[in-house]
Amino acid sequence: MALSTVGQELINFQKQKELTDTQIAFESHFSVEKIHQIKAGEVEPTDEEAQRLSAYFASKK
Repeated sequence: MALSTVGQELINFQKQKELTDTQIAFESHFSVEKIHQIKAGEVEPTDEEAQRLSAYFASKK
């Protein structure tokens, strides 16, 4: 499966903010496994998950 736009945004955000997957999972209320799956392109985030992650990114700018 190809990497979603949200997955790419997640990777870029993580690099920019120098956060671990665990930190992102804790702060965004996702499981670490879900963060890994999105970043690896193993799952396509649902619309609700994509909105939650976008809101999380916006809150950390």
